[in-house]
Amino acid sequence: MTMTTTHLESLSSHAANAQLPVAARLALSFAAVVTAWDQRARTRRALSKLDEAQLKDIGVSLSDARAEVEKKMWQI
Repeated sequence: MTMTTTHLESLSSHAANAQLPVAARLALSFAAVVTAWDQRARTRRALSKLDEAQLKDIGVSLSDARAEVEKKMWQI
């Protein structure tokens, strides 16, 4: 299953729940971070497969796409 932004927001909100034990909050926070990294990596891989015409359709220049694809998964 692919994580969506909604799933990521849900993980983050559960991690903020003060009623959970500290270890559970830490685990949820870690899961949210790893999920965000994975989502960025998948998005950048998909972006790298688009040709110039497809990039133009979504309003992204080839140089901007290349710059984004070059980023590491933890970079925003």
